[in-house]
Amino acid sequence: MIMLGVLSVTFLVLALLAVPIAIALGVSALIIIAIWGMPGFILAQKMVNGIDSFPLLAVPFFILAASVMNSGGITTRVVDLFSSALGRIRGSSGIVNVGTNVFLAGISGSSVADASASGALIIPEMRKEGYSGGFAAALTAGAAVIGPIIPPSIPLVIYGVIAQVSITKLFVGAYVPGLLIASALIAYVILYAKKHDLPARGRKPWGVIGKQFKGSAWALSMPLLLIVGAKGGLFTVTELGAVLVLYAIFVGWVIHREFKWSQFPGMLTDAGLQTANIMLVVAVSSFIAYLVVVHGIPRDIQNLLHGADLSPWEFLLIVNVVFLVAGMFLDSTPATIILVPIFLPAATSFGIDPTHFGLVIVLNLMVGLIHPPLGLNLLITQSIAKVPMREVLWASLPIVGIVLCVLLVITFVPQTVLWLPHAMGMK
Repeated sequence: MIMLGVLSVTFLVLALLAVPIAIALGVSALIIIAIWGMPGFILAQKMVNGIDSFPLLAVPFFILAASVMNSGGITTRVVDLFSSALGRIRGSSGIVNVGTNVFLAGISGSSVADASASGALIIPEMRKEGYSGGFAAALTAGAAVIGPIIPPSIPLVIYGVIAQVSITKLFVGAYVPGLLIASALIAYVILYAKKHDLPARGRKPWGVIGKQFKGSAWALSMPLLLIVGAKGGLFTVTELGAVLVLYAIFVGWVIHREFKWSQFPGMLTDAGLQTANIMLVVAVSSFIAYLVVVHGIPRDIQNLLHGADLSPWEFLLIVNVVFLVAGMFLDSTPATIILVPIFLPAATSFGIDPTHFGLVIVLNLMVGLIHPPLGLNLLITQSIAKVPMREVLWASLPIVGIVLCVLLVITFVPQTVLWLPHAMGMK
């Protein structure tokens, strides 16, 4: 426990000094090595072992697929289709916002990427329709939380690797929680639009909608690759990422004729840089997780929790609080790698399904993206909307409340996560 205290204090001090997360974790690890007299080669060894994982190769593929889709005009066509079909609903651009983020969630696996892409497209349209800039930014940030829930999901891949849980089962189990968040946000948007008497733009003629649907059909079918691949065992998660990239190139280049090969080297570079950043955090966090396990902290936590005579539901409440706080200060990757080895053994001893536990953890950490002080999604959408941050924060409070309500539902009703995998014959 002394080691954990030294590690935590060192990391927090460096983080408050605005040192990058990976560097702060690395320096903290080096200090632990120096104080406890551990051989230095262990750091390098555990860092390499932490990223020596075939499923983690899915991460760059998911990132690249999202870039190809945006450049190939796929995202724009889907937004246009939603806007035309929903135009007769009051304040329909807010619903389009949520729907677009659900669609993007089926491709990128990154909340921050979805917030950037959907925000640039839809926030200006929402403001034209009468939404305040603060509400448009807050809704976009909240809807983008769906990105790492509905598969593919980079945080779920990392959890699956750390917890040694079927990533395919995690992906399938995530659909219902993701759609619950989307449904709740759409209901809130409808009530907001009615309260503020926002106008309805009118639905486009059926001929126009049919033409736009035809143009979007290839894009809309992309998420089906996940379901078909999972049910039929056609792809591993990594192979699925590669298939998504090839499919996005095919649709953008052959079908829509907007994808340009001259842009592809830049996309590869960008995907490589983003992947390198993620992998560096994974590598250093893996060493921290090793230190945590070697010093017996998971065993101590498990004994402490069982000694307190907690029920499984009380344990899950504690987990929610811990991971909500962690999500306010840490990125999801280091938080998952460091904290999962501490709490997963205790969760298993309480009879909690690891797949259910993983979705609870990931959604907890995603709340940190729409909550101060980190609130990265809020920072992105606020910069797009060009409004004071206080307006965005105030408008985000009901949205945070909605996501927390869904979190409580999936926490205490495990079948919201486990029903679909069981229905598909996954054990």
